[in-house]
Amino acid sequence: MHKKIYFLFALALVSAVLLNAQPTISTQPELPKVFKLGTNEAAYETLIQEYPQTLLAACNNDMKVAFDKWLEMMKALDDHARRINFDIKGIKVRLHVFWDPDGTIKHIGYILRTDSRALEKEAEFGAFLSSFTRQYRFPVQSQQKYSHYSIATFPTYSERSE
Repeated sequence: MHKKIYFLFALALVSAVLLNAQPTISTQPELPKVFKLGTNEAAYETLIQEYPQTLLAACNNDMKVAFDKWLEMMKALDDHARRINFDIKGIKVRLHVFWDPDGTIKHIGYILRTDSRALEKEAEFGAFLSSFTRQYRFPVQSQQKYSHYSIATFPTYSERSE
């Protein structure tokens, strides 16, 4: 008899909690896939917390591998720009890239550096990055999400380390 009362009491508690539960509504908008750094700092900080692992850690703390993979992505950006006839020569940018464990780019934050070539319409660079994310998969897989913050200069002249 006591077990039945405890069960009904627990069921009543769960029902009360579920009936009174308010849906959680985020007060900050989610960042778009490609965003300009500095535009929504609260959402950016949340994103950083969601991607705690670094590219270096995702590459088993092998600096050479991490550098080579990053360089491959910069060269892929160069190639993509050539394919779609978008001029990125002289562009100097800070990038913060966020990857899912399978290497899919989830977000890219960017801001042009002060010593970059000027763009008539900076939003076009964001659109370029967005088109890149739809067709590119980073060649590093990990057990968790990861990110990397660095600078990039185009065209990419560096060669892979030996």
